[in-house]
Amino acid sequence: MTRASTRGSGGGGTSSLLLWSVVAVVVAVVVVGGLFLVSQSKTNTSGAPTPPGVLTPTTIAWNGQTLGNANAPVTIDLYGDFRCSACLIFTLEGTEKNVVDNYVATGKAKVVWHDYLTIDTAGITSSRDAANAGWCAADQNKFWTMHDWLYANQSADESADSFPKSRLSDIAKAAGMDMTKFQPCLDGGTHNDAIAAEQTSKPAEVTGTPTVFVNGKLVGVQGSVATFDQIKAAIDGIGASPAPSVSAAPSATVAPSATAVPSATTAPSASDVPSVSASATPS
Repeated sequence: MTRASTRGSGGGGTSSLLLWSVVAVVVAVVVVGGLFLVSQSKTNTSGAPTPPGVLTPTTIAWNGQTLGNANAPVTIDLYGDFRCSACLIFTLEGTEKNVVDNYVATGKAKVVWHDYLTIDTAGITSSRDAANAGWCAADQNKFWTMHDWLYANQSADESADSFPKSRLSDIAKAAGMDMTKFQPCLDGGTHNDAIAAEQTSKPAEVTGTPTVFVNGKLVGVQGSVATFDQIKAAIDGIGASPAPSVSAAPSATVAPSATAVPSATTAPSASDVPSVSASATPS
């Protein structure tokens, strides 16, 4: 299983430095442990799917798996896996939302999603099936709706049990998909070949998830999860000339309406969305 990792730094110093380091570690353990317990309590792999507490704004144009103005001068390529716990944290704990709010909503950047399957093992296809569900939703120009619902129903321990096809069908119904079109696409694995092609056409720097590129340049260190500050610095350092995506993403011809996303009136707040432990080696 290929996973992006976070890196720590350390070094010698006075006893006070050591003390503060210990305090920082303890605080981090408490915070991460709390997130993990919340995510475990919110994990929902049976019964009614959990509505997302964070919704991709319908006020932002989207086209297939591209979010934002197609002519935006900055292209952010995001490689993810819907079973990846680090991707969930990246998406719902602030980084992706900050990028969308500060750069996509303002028209300076667009985000292009790419599937990189890092968790499926021999005989397991849940990540691929979830990816195909996303593509099937993109056929209806509801990829970002499905993106939100898939992450809201991810298993806290990245279990394949969260995304059998029957569960993906339930999630799609809850997300408002046209099931007469979605179900045959899901059952037949309509986009499996295209997803397989993505695994071999990706840039060599993509070795884990989530991985981010800004105008074709890797953000952060290979194998590490990019922070908002790193993405911000990469975007702010770019001129106004449009740049193509690292690789093409499927598109649709119909823009979403404000009613395309299911109502979130019964959804939990952003702080209640299933979360996960951010370990030293996130997915």
